Amino acid sequence: MFTFKNYIILFLSTFFLLLCNFEVMSSPLIDSVDTNRENNGVIALDVLLEERTVNNHHAEKFSKILTIDNQGRIKPYHTFASEIIRKISRKERIKNQTPSQVVLGMTIDPLLWQMIPIIKVKDVDILNLLNVNQELVSFVSFFKDNEYILTPYVESAYAKKPIDRTKFDKHIIEVDERVNICSMVFSGNLIKLFPGPNNTWSTDVSMQIPGVDSAKTFSFQYIYRDLVFSAFDTGSWTEANSILSFIHNEQNKYAASDLPSTKKINAEIFYNNLNPFGWTRLFIFYFLGGCLLLLFLMIKIFHSNKFIDSSIFTLHFFIFSFFVFHLLSLALRWYVSGHAPWSDAYESVIFIAFATMLAGMVFSRKSRFSLAASCVVASMLLFVANINWLSPELTNLVPVLKSYWLMIHVSVITSSYGFFGLCAFIGFLNLILIIPKKEKKIDANIQDLTIINEQSMAIGLFLLTVGTFLGGVWANESWGRYWGWDPKETWALVSIIVYALILHIRLLKSKSYIFFFNFCALFGFGSILMTYFGVNYYLDGLHSYAAGDAFPVPTFVPWTVVILGVLSMVSFIRFKNSTR
Repeated sequence: MFTFKNYIILFLSTFFLLLCNFEVMSSPLIDSVDTNRENNGVIALDVLLEERTVNNHHAEKFSKILTIDNQGRIKPYHTFASEIIRKISRKERIKNQTPSQVVLGMTIDPLLWQMIPIIKVKDVDILNLLNVNQELVSFVSFFKDNEYILTPYVESAYAKKPIDRTKFDKHIIEVDERVNICSMVFSGNLIKLFPGPNNTWSTDVSMQIPGVDSAKTFSFQYIYRDLVFSAFDTGSWTEANSILSFIHNEQNKYAASDLPSTKKINAEIFYNNLNPFGWTRLFIFYFLGGCLLLLFLMIKIFHSNKFIDSSIFTLHFFIFSFFVFHLLSLALRWYVSGHAPWSDAYESVIFIAFATMLAGMVFSRKSRFSLAASCVVASMLLFVANINWLSPELTNLVPVLKSYWLMIHVSVITSSYGFFGLCAFIGFLNLILIIPKKEKKIDANIQDLTIINEQSMAIGLFLLTVGTFLGGVWANESWGRYWGWDPKETWALVSIIVYALILHIRLLKSKSYIFFFNFCALFGFGSILMTYFGVNYYLDGLHSYAAGDAFPVPTFVPWTVVILGVLSMVSFIRFKNSTR
């Protein structure tokens, strides 16, 4: 149990850290601090943290306990802890501890974890404000003389419209959110484990202790901390493990009908650990596979041998395996979330990546270039899915999105984006191939890729048109009208018109048809980008994740347009010279 001895040890440990001049309580890493004494403080903190690490087996048991988030989704503690750690540190593990170990430690032993560098800060100006020179910062480093250092900067940032916020303002808001999340975890007020009789969940309940007067009740959090600190001392986690059954009993008592099955809980934890759409999984698989296949295909144009052919075949096999893995991962996400995996911004992007790969697979028998192109596009989409402003969290659907027609509408529409993305990249690839166009093999590949581009665009246009009509059916079911010139509806129509015009370019029978078709296939994708990103994040509308407040256009966008424009000019000049 949590004894007077434990408090003495904690006090002496903290006092020792202060004697070692571990300056996190005010402004850490001040230049005048003696390096050896500072290192002693860091070592002492690491030693103390190692002694106070929650047992991994106990953390695994706790990770299967259910909790509820602010959106009302009931999920394993493992998921909640993973989301918290990803949010505050942008990492999968901290100090070689799992998310469940870290969040349990933060809740049980907040005084210790407030001194551990866990909050991600990448802005140099903010680091200078905190007088810190490393990207992971401790919670106490944000306070000086009991005042929150970032307060004036946070107030200034929130007082501005999103479009007027500077890069510094955005980073201030991000860091402030991470600090607030940590504060709620430390206070024990974030994670709700106990359902009540009126479908309300709380962070703590009163319970009785066997062998103690039945008229007396104690806080669960107090008893649990007591048992965990006792386990730190004795090394035995039997009592700490046994108390977890109390949580299970409370949850089954008041919310049994709402709780997911054990099978689904295990599936969600497996999905979390697998992290199929993360940086080190499908993104890198598709990127490397696509680039290598593209490289070998380019080499084959000029020089072909058995090694090149066998390498292409092997890469094709591996890419097909990645595609199957992608499909199974989407199916697993569908099972865990309980809804189709294209219901928010993150899910729609990973589904478009899947549709792009499907398009590449469909046309790979005619040209391996289409498969290489689809891999590169899919990797770019997964890159977008993993950046800060798209959240991979599993969420509940709002009522208006719980529609059979919506599921079909979104799947068909987003599938068309995959085919159009393939068209854009093939167009880009053809513009590059036109520049050195000296070999007959290059000319033959350009012709083949242009035909594939036409076919892919025709399929994409068909899907987009059908998907738009299905969207009208859903709109009538949800809002009582088929068409209302909502920005999303308007830009979907614009995209249909744009691609219908591009497909009819071939009827002009111009000698420059190949160039102009591929040029339009590349830049026509801008209408899709506007339909997807522009409408969702820059315009007001009825669709689920539209933002309303405009955000500054990313700086890489105009540079990308300029680079593609220069490439197009060079390609056009070269094409004209070669056709004279």
